[in-house]
Formats: sequence, structure tokens, C-alpha cells
Amino acid sequence: MKNESVTDDYFYHHLFRLHGIPPHEIHQWTEGQKRFAFNSLIVQLEEEQERLAKGIGRVM
Repeated sequence: MKNESVTDDYFYHHLFRLHGIPPHEIHQWTEGQKRFAFNSLIVQLEEEQERLAKGIGRVM
């Protein structure tokens, strides 16, 4: 939901769903590695939302 705080579990879910990286593997990453991956996912999900809003559709 909009304006709702996002938890790390949200990002773990998307890393697994979109990239096949299992959560147990992500838990072994450093905080810096996690933040980098999470920030990359944010960009990817925002781009997907823009495409959907324009009627272009998903590419993932």
C-alpha cells in the first residue's frame, strides 16, 4: 500500500521472485550488499510501474 513502510522481507521476496536469489543466501550478505541490491530493486520496480502506467506492459 502507498505510504506504508517497506520491510526487508518485501525486498527479499522480490529478489527471489525476480532474480531467483533465495532468502537464505541474502541473509549472508553484508548490509552494504543488501542495500545495493535493495536500491537496484527499487529502481527496477519504479521503472516497471512507469511502463505499466503508460500501457507498455511488463518486461520482467
